[in-house]
Amino acid sequence: MSARGLALLLSIGALLIAGCDDGGSSTDVTAPGEGITRQISGRWTGKLHQKGVKPFVIAVDIGAAGSGEVAYTGIECGGHWTLDWVEASAPPRYFFKEEITEGAGGSCKGTGEVSLAPIQDNEPNEPAYVRLNYQFTGGGVISRGLLHRTDAGAVAPVFEQAGIKPPDFVPPG
Repeated sequence: MSARGLALLLSIGALLIAGCDDGGSSTDVTAPGEGITRQISGRWTGKLHQKGVKPFVIAVDIGAAGSGEVAYTGIECGGHWTLDWVEASAPPRYFFKEEITEGAGGSCKGTGEVSLAPIQDNEPNEPAYVRLNYQFTGGGVISRGLLHRTDAGAVAPVFEQAGIKPPDFVPPG
């Protein structure tokens, strides 16, 4: 092998090795750790449908590290979401454990699973999604709907109607 060929081979090898070491950070949105829900973090509202119940509104504030605060007008309750797992698909699908803990409704206790499937708007390189397919299952109930990214001004009234103090909103930055 010539010196030129050997130099080219060594350069390619060095690039491959350097590409394997990312300094401990990952661009894989399904990798566990801080920021795992960064692509869906923020405030969301939407209309939900559930058999035997008139359509009702959801508001949720999702943090980048996998937690969220949620409120529902139909049951006048709310609680907390904790990230359970992420399905490694394109786009990824997020699964949260929901715990209903408080509100103005009659029985504001319970748990279930929420899945959020981002809708890719033909913009695969966008940093964040603007719509999510929502599904809740638990206690023999299934609710479905479409969530839209919004702001604190649209989320707070849903929390207030449910009888829950709105989350302390931190301005994006």
